This record gives sequence, structure tokens and C-alpha cells, in this order.
Amino acid sequence: MITRWIIRSSLSLIILALSSPSLSAAPTALEIAAQFNKSREGFANKYGTRFAFLFNYTQQLILKSSSEKGKSGGVGYGNLELAQRLWQGAELFAEFEVDRGKGVDKFLPTFSGLNDNSGEDANLYLPVLYMDQKLFDEKILIGAGKLDLSYWFDGNEAANSADTQFLSSALVNSLTLPFPSKGIGAMASFEPCEWVYFQTGVATAKAKSTKTGLPDAFNSAFVLNELGFTPKIGKLQGNYRFIFNLNHEKLEYVNKSDESKKNDFGFAVSFDQAITKRITLFLRYGLADPKVRDIEHYWSCGGQLSQPIPGRKLDILGIGIAQSIFGDDFREANGEDTASRETIYEAYYSYNVNDAIALTPSIQIVTDPNGDKTAETAIVCGLRFLLSF
Repeated sequence: MITRWIIRSSLSLIILALSSPSLSAAPTALEIAAQFNKSREGFANKYGTRFAFLFNYTQQLILKSSSEKGKSGGVGYGNLELAQRLWQGAELFAEFEVDRGKGVDKFLPTFSGLNDNSGEDANLYLPVLYMDQKLFDEKILIGAGKLDLSYWFDGNEAANSADTQFLSSALVNSLTLPFPSKGIGAMASFEPCEWVYFQTGVATAKAKSTKTGLPDAFNSAFVLNELGFTPKIGKLQGNYRFIFNLNHEKLEYVNKSDESKKNDFGFAVSFDQAITKRITLFLRYGLADPKVRDIEHYWSCGGQLSQPIPGRKLDILGIGIAQSIFGDDFREANGEDTASRETIYEAYYSYNVNDAIALTPSIQIVTDPNGDKTAETAIVCGLRFLLSF
């Protein structure tokens, strides 16, 4: 199915190229892309339909570990996103997706996650289908349907996408925020002025992305509230988010399998600040209930540099570190070989071939992987291919 989408997209570009009014010379790849984008914009203006396509394939290799050295694995997925304007301020969003591969996470388990896109094989399914409505000059946004709360909450300009930034889940979102899979939910956002906002969301805690979600809708609720400040220092943008979560899912105590707790609370912050036109720094922190969560404290920090090489305007260099600190209950339940924390370091360089294609080599170092203090420090290298238009 992914191949079929790529072929259809390629045929569309070829048709656009053949319809070019220029007879003197064949259009270049950049001219074809410009014509394609122009046609897409015209279609959106005329019919209110927008679309985007993304294909991501990442191959990783374990360079060093206690027992899995030399093993490699790939993760690939294709995603087609559609947005249809319904009436003033309202849009319907849908995504179609195919997933393939668990990558090296199946060989080297960690709390940090080596590839946030890692998952089970899944044929064509509908992970997202929701509608949103903007009101009062877009100061209020309301959305409901099958959705992913991480689209709106715990955002970060420098560390929020395994497609274009860091691969590790620990550098995509806070590990103390138990975001459920894409499922039935709703959210609302209020922005009284351009530098402050408040938003709240609720979703099914036990959702599964490949299912419709209707049979399990709100069988257990996950609730998020976020207060955000977005000031500018001169022309340098900053974003400061304060997040509170409540989970109504019934969870067993970490060190007592015969006891459970239904409600647990958490707190997190996600900050990013541009310090120059090319450098953005970020910081996250999270706190969870150690009685029912393995990770009690979490933090991450780092930054990204745009145009690291003069003239390479689309390229990005990123460096980050994330640490998961385990609760006393988890260490007590798992024995004396359990580490007090797991740390991952990651660096990547996103080399943009053009506006549509990017190649990103990366390196990851994990100390005490999977919370095992007897485990050898692991080193993983990777290469990500991204096609998006």
C-alpha cells in the first residue's frame, strides 16, 4: 500500500511536468515540486481540501551492548493526512496509515525507547478521524473524535517529532505523561491573548490506534490540562508549558500485585526558548506517582542549531539528553541489580536533500538500559529517510 501511494504521487508529479507550458526545456525537479505545491494550494482554495503525505523509514544498528551487539532493525510507516473545510472555522481531519517494524527496540529494551515510531505491523488503518471548530476569531478551539492528545499537549519546538528531530521517545514527549494511543477523545483550547493559552483534553486511557475505539470509549479516562505562556524576547520566541494530568485507569501497585489504585496524578513542564535566530534550547521535567508508575522523575534538555553549515539553510543539528529516575517502589520490587536511573544521549544531523526529502544520521548512547545497572552501556547508530510533501 505504501508503494502504491508513492507510485501515485510520482505519477501526479510526472503529469504536472508534462503539462508544463514550457516547450524549450524539461522542467527541473524544483520546478515540478513548485508546480505540484501550486496545484495543491489551488485545490485547497477551490474545494477546501488539503492533504499531506509522509513516508518514514529508519534503520538502526546496535554498535555496543551486553548481548545484542551487531543486531539491526528497521521501522517504516506511511501516512496520508486529509483535511476538509466544512464551514466557517470548522475542519474534518483524517489520517490513513500503514506501519511496519519494531526496529532495534525488540532487541534492546529500554525505558527511553530507541525509536518513537516503533510498533507492531499494521495494514491500512485509520488512526485519526476528528473535527475541530474555531470560534471567536480563533480564540477558542474545540475538537472531538478519534485523536491523539500529544498533537496539542506537551509540545516543544526543538524536541517533539521522531520524523524530523530526535528518535528516542524520551526526547519526543515526557515519559511521565502516559499518553494513550490514538482513540476517542476531545479537547478545548482558549487563547485570550497572543502570549497565553489554556487547554484541556480527555481521551480513552486504554485505546488502541488500529481499532475504531468506539467499544472502549471512555472506559477509563486520561485527562490533561495545560497552561502555556508564549512570550517574545525581542524577536526570539519562547514557549513555557505547565501540564497537569489525571488518569482514571485502574493500575496495580508497582511492588504489590494484589493491590491497585484507580486515580493517579502527574505534573510536567515543557520549555523551549530561541536564544539566537538559529539556536533553540529546550527543557522538560515530569513527576509521576511512584506507587503505580515505574518512573517517578524525568527530565530532558538539549537544543537544536539550524543551518549548522553555511549555505545549508534547511539542515538541523540536534543534541539532547534524557534521564528516567525510578521510584523506590520499583527498585524494591525488582531487586538489587535495578539501577536508580536510565540515561539516553542522542545527537542527529538532518540533511535536507530538498524540500521533500531528508536524510538523518543519528547516534544514541544509553547507560543502565532497561534499568539494569549490570548491563553494559549501549550505543546505537541510525539513519532515517523521510519523504514528505
